[in-house]
Amino acid sequence: MAEEKQRRLTRAVQGVFLDQLAGTCNVRASARAAGIDPTSVYALRRRDARFAGEWLEALRAGYDLLETELVGHALRGGAGDTIEDGAGPVAVDVALKLLTAHRNAMLGKPHKGGTPLKRVTSEETDKVLLARLDAIERQRREAAG
Repeated sequence: MAEEKQRRLTRAVQGVFLDQLAGTCNVRASARAAGIDPTSVYALRRRDARFAGEWLEALRAGYDLLETELVGHALRGGAGDTIEDGAGPVAVDVALKLLTAHRNAMLGKPHKGGTPLKRVTSEETDKVLLARLDAIERQRREAAG
Protein backbone atom coordinates (compact mmCIF):
# COMPACT_ATOMS: atom_id res chain seq x y z
CA MET A 1 0.00 0.00 0.00
CA ALA A 2 2.89 2.41 0.66
CA GLU A 3 3.90 2.10 -2.99
CA GLU A 4 0.32 2.90 -4.06
CA LYS A 5 0.25 6.10 -2.02
CA GLN A 6 3.35 7.40 -3.79
CA ARG A 7 2.12 6.85 -7.35
CA ARG A 8 1.11 10.04 -9.10
CA LEU A 9 -2.40 10.49 -10.45
CA THR A 10 -1.36 11.10 -14.04
CA ARG A 11 -3.99 11.14 -16.78
CA ALA A 12 -2.91 7.59 -17.70
CA VAL A 13 -3.40 6.36 -14.11
CA GLN A 14 -6.72 8.18 -13.95
CA GLY A 15 -7.71 6.45 -17.19
CA VAL A 16 -6.97 3.01 -15.75
CA PHE A 17 -8.95 3.85 -12.63
CA LEU A 18 -11.93 5.18 -14.62
CA ASP A 19 -11.92 2.19 -17.01
CA GLN A 20 -11.97 -0.19 -14.06
CA LEU A 21 -14.68 1.86 -12.34
CA ALA A 22 -16.83 1.67 -15.48
CA GLY A 23 -16.46 -2.11 -15.46
CA THR A 24 -16.99 -2.74 -11.76
CA CYS A 25 -18.49 0.32 -9.96
CA ASN A 26 -15.99 -0.54 -7.23
CA VAL A 27 -13.74 2.35 -6.19
CA ARG A 28 -11.41 0.31 -3.99
CA ALA A 29 -10.86 -2.40 -6.64
CA SER A 30 -10.45 0.23 -9.36
CA ALA A 31 -7.85 2.12 -7.33
CA ARG A 32 -6.01 -1.14 -6.64
CA ALA A 33 -6.00 -1.94 -10.39
CA ALA A 34 -4.53 1.52 -11.08
CA GLY A 35 -1.92 1.04 -8.34
CA ILE A 36 -3.14 3.95 -6.23
CA ASP A 37 -4.67 4.50 -2.82
CA PRO A 38 -8.47 5.01 -2.88
CA THR A 39 -8.18 8.13 -0.70
CA SER A 40 -6.14 9.84 -3.42
CA VAL A 41 -8.88 9.40 -6.03
CA TYR A 42 -11.53 10.65 -3.61
CA ALA A 43 -9.35 13.71 -2.94
CA LEU A 44 -8.87 14.30 -6.66
CA ARG A 45 -12.62 14.01 -7.23
CA ARG A 46 -13.23 16.72 -4.59
CA ARG A 47 -10.79 19.19 -6.14
CA ASP A 48 -11.08 18.45 -9.88
CA ALA A 49 -14.49 19.00 -11.49
CA ARG A 50 -13.39 17.37 -14.76
CA PHE A 51 -12.33 14.20 -12.97
CA ALA A 52 -15.52 14.24 -10.86
CA GLY A 53 -17.56 14.35 -14.07
CA GLU A 54 -15.55 11.51 -15.60
CA TRP A 55 -16.04 9.52 -12.38
CA LEU A 56 -19.80 10.01 -12.60
CA GLU A 57 -19.83 8.93 -16.26
CA ALA A 58 -17.79 5.83 -15.40
CA LEU A 59 -20.24 4.92 -12.64
CA ARG A 60 -23.16 5.41 -14.99
CA ALA A 61 -21.50 3.12 -17.51
CA GLY A 62 -20.86 0.57 -14.80
CA TYR A 63 -24.44 0.61 -13.61
CA ASP A 64 -25.63 0.36 -17.23
CA LEU A 65 -23.44 -2.74 -17.54
CA LEU A 66 -24.88 -4.15 -14.30
CA GLU A 67 -28.41 -3.54 -15.57
CA THR A 68 -27.55 -5.24 -18.87
CA GLU A 69 -26.19 -8.26 -16.98
CA LEU A 70 -29.41 -8.45 -14.93
CA VAL A 71 -31.57 -8.25 -18.05
CA GLY A 72 -29.47 -10.97 -19.69
CA HIS A 73 -29.83 -13.11 -16.58
CA ALA A 74 -33.61 -12.71 -16.66
CA LEU A 75 -33.80 -13.46 -20.41
CA ARG A 76 -31.79 -16.65 -19.87
CA GLY A 77 -34.43 -17.82 -17.43
CA GLY A 78 -32.98 -16.40 -14.25
CA ALA A 79 -31.21 -19.64 -13.35
CA GLY A 80 -28.83 -19.29 -10.44
CA ASP A 81 -28.51 -16.70 -7.73
CA THR A 82 -25.52 -14.85 -9.20
CA ILE A 83 -24.47 -12.96 -12.30
CA GLU A 84 -20.96 -12.21 -13.54
CA ASP A 85 -19.79 -8.62 -13.79
CA GLY A 86 -16.37 -7.06 -14.26
CA ALA A 87 -15.42 -7.74 -10.64
CA GLY A 88 -16.62 -11.35 -10.50
CA PRO A 89 -19.81 -13.05 -9.34
CA VAL A 90 -22.49 -10.84 -7.80
CA ALA A 91 -25.62 -12.06 -6.04
CA VAL A 92 -28.69 -11.09 -8.07
CA ASP A 93 -30.51 -9.65 -5.04
CA VAL A 94 -27.45 -7.53 -4.16
CA ALA A 95 -27.14 -6.34 -7.77
CA LEU A 96 -30.81 -5.28 -7.74
CA LYS A 97 -30.36 -3.39 -4.47
CA LEU A 98 -27.25 -1.63 -5.79
CA LEU A 99 -28.98 -0.69 -9.02
CA THR A 100 -32.01 0.64 -7.13
CA ALA A 101 -29.83 2.68 -4.75
CA HIS A 102 -27.88 4.11 -7.70
CA ARG A 103 -31.05 5.09 -9.56
CA ASN A 104 -32.49 6.70 -6.45
CA ALA A 105 -29.27 8.64 -5.92
CA MET A 106 -29.31 9.86 -9.54
CA LEU A 107 -32.91 11.02 -9.03
CA GLY A 108 -32.05 12.75 -5.75
CA LYS A 109 -34.19 10.35 -3.74
CA PRO A 110 -33.14 9.66 -0.17
CA HIS A 111 -31.68 6.43 1.13
CA LYS A 112 -33.88 4.61 3.64
CA GLY A 113 -34.68 7.08 6.40
CA GLY A 114 -32.59 9.81 4.77
CA THR A 115 -33.42 13.18 3.30
CA PRO A 116 -33.33 13.94 -0.42
CA LEU A 117 -29.98 15.11 -1.75
CA LYS A 118 -29.86 18.60 -3.22
CA ARG A 119 -27.01 20.20 -5.11
CA VAL A 120 -26.74 23.87 -4.27
CA THR A 121 -25.62 26.58 -6.64
CA SER A 122 -22.77 29.00 -5.99
CA GLU A 123 -25.38 31.77 -5.70
CA GLU A 124 -27.07 29.87 -2.87
CA THR A 125 -23.82 29.31 -1.00
CA ASP A 126 -22.80 32.94 -1.54
CA LYS A 127 -26.12 34.10 -0.08
CA VAL A 128 -25.64 31.97 3.04
CA LEU A 129 -22.04 33.11 3.49
CA LEU A 130 -22.94 36.79 3.09
CA ALA A 131 -25.75 36.43 5.64
CA ARG A 132 -23.33 34.85 8.11
CA LEU A 133 -20.76 37.60 7.53
CA ASP A 134 -23.47 40.23 8.13
CA ALA A 135 -24.40 38.49 11.40
CA ILE A 136 -20.75 38.48 12.52
CA GLU A 137 -20.44 42.18 11.68
CA ARG A 138 -23.61 42.99 13.68
CA GLN A 139 -22.24 41.05 16.68
CA ARG A 140 -18.95 42.96 16.48
CA ARG A 141 -20.75 46.33 16.35
CA GLU A 142 -22.95 45.36 19.31
CA ALA A 143 -19.92 44.20 21.31
CA ALA A 144 -18.00 47.40 20.52
CA GLY A 145 -20.67 49.82 21.25
